[in-house]
Amino acid sequence: MTARPLLRRLQGLRGASRFVGAGLLDQVVIAAANSANTLLGGILLPKEQFGALALALAVGYFAMYLNRAIVGDVLLALASRYDGEPRIRLARNGLATALCSGLVTTVVFVVLWAAWPNRGEIDLHDLIWLAPFMVPIMLHDTARCDYLADRRPDKALGIDVVWAGTQAVMVAIMIVTHSSSAGGLLTVWGLGATAGITVYLLRERRLPWQGRPMAWLTETRHLSSWFTVTAVVAQIQVLAISFVVAGRLSKVDLGNLRFVQTVQLQPVQNLITAIQSLLVPRASRSAADAAKPGPEGAAAAAALRRQTRTLAIAFAVLGALMVLIVWPIVAYVLVHTHKFSEAAPLALPIALQGAVYLLQVPFTAAMRGMHRARMLFLQYVVFAVVSLSGLTLGADWGGLHGAAWGLLAGSTAGLVCMIVLYLYALRWVGPPAGAPASAQPEVPQKV
Repeated sequence: MTARPLLRRLQGLRGASRFVGAGLLDQVVIAAANSANTLLGGILLPKEQFGALALALAVGYFAMYLNRAIVGDVLLALASRYDGEPRIRLARNGLATALCSGLVTTVVFVVLWAAWPNRGEIDLHDLIWLAPFMVPIMLHDTARCDYLADRRPDKALGIDVVWAGTQAVMVAIMIVTHSSSAGGLLTVWGLGATAGITVYLLRERRLPWQGRPMAWLTETRHLSSWFTVTAVVAQIQVLAISFVVAGRLSKVDLGNLRFVQTVQLQPVQNLITAIQSLLVPRASRSAADAAKPGPEGAAAAAALRRQTRTLAIAFAVLGALMVLIVWPIVAYVLVHTHKFSEAAPLALPIALQGAVYLLQVPFTAAMRGMHRARMLFLQYVVFAVVSLSGLTLGADWGGLHGAAWGLLAGSTAGLVCMIVLYLYALRWVGPPAGAPASAQPEVPQKV
């Protein structure tokens, strides 16, 4: 190899390293900004106030994740296929849709605050602090997905650092002035999002009301509708696990399960989110190029298969290492921690569950890139049904330990279903038979 091609290859590797590094760091920053309220609330607030804060955050996250399914996930899977005006128009319409979503959520939160009784275990009075900031929160989440779809994770990292930095400074002021409260933590979270989206709008010179929400829903309904119902099933499944464990076992068992899941699964899920945001745009481009006639389409189809196969092997190795290293460490720490010593047996099944989730990442990214939203919904239904069934049977037969193994059974069933659907979806990847030489990938039309 001559010096010049070698130099180009090294430059490409450095560019890819910066791209991946920025994407992973961005997820670390945004995860820290979103989880800081829960962690700080548990440390700074009395138990009663922390419970109300956690409930308000759960409702806020639910709304934010639904908006991500309608807008953000679609930007990653669809806008990443285009450049120039088509991609800018999709981003503009997505922002307008997120604006409408935030406004509707604000009204719903105010109504819940006003109508919900401020007594009993389910207390929603702290939603009033979150209501004014749902618009900037949803706009910011959409903005970072726009940057990631455009393969600019460094820009997403920039606005997320603004969010996290603003939030950190204001939290520090609250701590120094001894004015910590649930409303204050929710307010600084929202103000961080406001600062981040302001930087994005000024930098990109966009106004969120300039887009057309109806145009967005019309153009993207083949993805947004299925992504949304999948997100709803996901959130219901998470809530159902809590109710089943608390109902069939106890609140103490639920606390043990959630603690070990937070320690072992939360970092894995944050890593998965970061990797998906990097892989889905690339897979989407490859799937679109695969529809082109001739050698170019065949090469793109082969590249998509090769990427999925290579990443599956890499993540299988990573998952195995994680189980071998993390499981004994977590089990040892739990055994020697009086408060959670009885949760030590959960370390193995939950570590295996994290490994299964890692192995599924390449197949999920490829399916999103191929726009197989219906198949993704079917896979999640299978996963949810088997998980809840395994959880219930495991809890009845083996208590909390059996419940954890039941959840692992559901994750394994979901992985097998995903691989089967991925292999089935590959039948449509590649140039269509008899495609004319002038065929081009479809570009979304103006509505």
